[in-house]
Order: sequence, then C-alpha cells, then structure tokens
Amino acid sequence: MKTFFFFGDSLTLGVNDPSLRGWIGQLSLVSGVPVPPATFYNMGARKHSSLAIAKRWKAEVEARLIAESKPRLLFTFGVVDMATPAGQQNLSIEESVENARTILVDAVETYGKKNIVMVSPFPVVNLEHCARIGELSAAYLDMCADYDISYVDIFTKLSQHEPYLNNLSDGIHPSEEGNAIIASTLHSHEHIVLWMNS
Repeated sequence: MKTFFFFGDSLTLGVNDPSLRGWIGQLSLVSGVPVPPATFYNMGARKHSSLAIAKRWKAEVEARLIAESKPRLLFTFGVVDMATPAGQQNLSIEESVENARTILVDAVETYGKKNIVMVSPFPVVNLEHCARIGELSAAYLDMCADYDISYVDIFTKLSQHEPYLNNLSDGIHPSEEGNAIIASTLHSHEHIVLWMNS
C-alpha cells in the first residue's frame, strides 16, 4: 500500500485555495494512483522553514505508518527561509541547504532513495524575495546532485509563467487555478512519475 507524504509550508498546505485541494489534491487526482489502497498525507504547515520541517518530519511519518505501508516522501520548502518578515532573512542559503541535506540524507537512509524526491521552492511576486528563492533553488539542485537525490526544479518554469504569477493574489499563494498549473507541471516530470508509480 503506497503511502505518500508531502512536507512543506503554506504552499504545500494549499492556503488561498478555496477548493481545499491545493496542488497535492489535484496531483493525486491526475496521477492515476488508485485510492484505495493508496493514502495521501498533506504535511504542509504555515510559516514552516526547513529547520521546522527538519525537526518534525520523521516523527510525523512514523506516527502514520502502518505495517503494510510503502512510504514515499516529497519535500518542498525554502520560501519561508528566504523571507524577511522583520527586515532580516529567516535563514541563510547555507543554513537552508544544510537543513535540506540533513532531512534528505536521513530520509534516503531510512526509506530508500527511489522513495524520496525534492521539489524546488515556488516563485513569488516580490522580485527580491524571488531572486533569493532562485539562488536557493540552484543551491538545492547542486546539493541533490551531489547525493544523487531526485530534484524537480519547478521554480525556473513557474518564475517565467505569467498565468501562474498572475494567480498569486497575495503575491505568494496560488488559488485553485495556480495549483492546477503546479499539479500539471509536476505530473509530467519524470522524477514525479517514477516516484508515484514505481
């Protein structure tokens, strides 16, 4: 029984989507993975940085696994890390990459490399914040390449996708239409196809 876990921040949770499905719900629907027996857990939490996710992810997976589970874990974060809510960046790029490395290496050792995938953070409207996210995404890509961990760079595509950016009414979170763009983009990516169907 495949059990999917999606860890991230409010963009993972689906804040701003009145359908309450977010991109995870839409991706799950179009994936063709049969439910039942598969289970999908949205583990997004508002304002959670890579550090917050590093502290919680493993216990939350263990609390939900049952004997017949075949866990698949997806991680996507970084927008909160690069934010400057009080004029100071929440985390440096180096700190964020180290948190991601810690999470992913442990996840691979525990659940197997083919069952782990990382998706880049998503673009935002604010140009300075978006530029920092772009730098972080590139750093995540390099780190994942060093460890041969599947990485999906959705940032590059969506940062040039006007319909997506125009859908961010608060500058950060997509509505149902924007989440459909995310789901469609991920659904066609080879790493996600393998992760969901292998």
